[in-house]
Amino acid sequence: MNKKEEFKTNGLVKLMFSNDALSPLRQLYYNLRDTDFEPGGDIGIKLHDDSVKSDKELKMRWFFAKSEAAIKLFRDVLDGCELSMSRALTDVKSENMRVVQANIIEVRGSYPLGRWHSDMVDDKLFKNHCITMLTPLFTVEDHIGGLETTSTPRDALDYDTNAITHKYHDGEAIAFDGTETIHRTEKYEASNDDIRLLVCWQLADTAEEMHEPLFRIGKRNGDPMFVGKHV
Repeated sequence: MNKKEEFKTNGLVKLMFSNDALSPLRQLYYNLRDTDFEPGGDIGIKLHDDSVKSDKELKMRWFFAKSEAAIKLFRDVLDGCELSMSRALTDVKSENMRVVQANIIEVRGSYPLGRWHSDMVDDKLFKNHCITMLTPLFTVEDHIGGLETTSTPRDALDYDTNAITHKYHDGEAIAFDGTETIHRTEKYEASNDDIRLLVCWQLADTAEEMHEPLFRIGKRNGDPMFVGKHV
């Protein structure tokens, strides 16, 4: 079974790539750190979803592309390595399957039991219209949680029964259906000094009729949507 068949059958596939390709995004994170993570014209900052409850403070932030220059950086990294094949995993024309949102996700310390969810939900979005792809920006230690997915359908209730855990590895990206695949962060305990950093690309069908639902999702999520061509 090739990668496209695997994705269409299972709603998830793992792609190997040169880990050095992430160097520009590592530099982006270093630059953010050097400026004390102040939001600027290119990168916005969001805090964690308050629906994830814990006895401990959850220290989670998204550093998201909010300009054409920023989204181009994330797009260029993807297009410049083996991850470019992610744009051909569905039946959408590869030139229309574009990175519409991208961010670096930072978690400091532990992560509590999270809520099951899917990323790109709209009445006009269906299976194989969008892809979420995650990979570690830096090596993830063994005690740090991975990604949990479930084969239980999105409108069902018992997601735990069919849950599978996917650990994050250097040079490996996990791509899954952004609408149909229900997922969450695996619960884990960590010290306050532990930092988990992931790169997340959101790809979607950018045909003209899809612009309206994508913009609705962007407004709800608080990230700009970029539907123009990769340049």
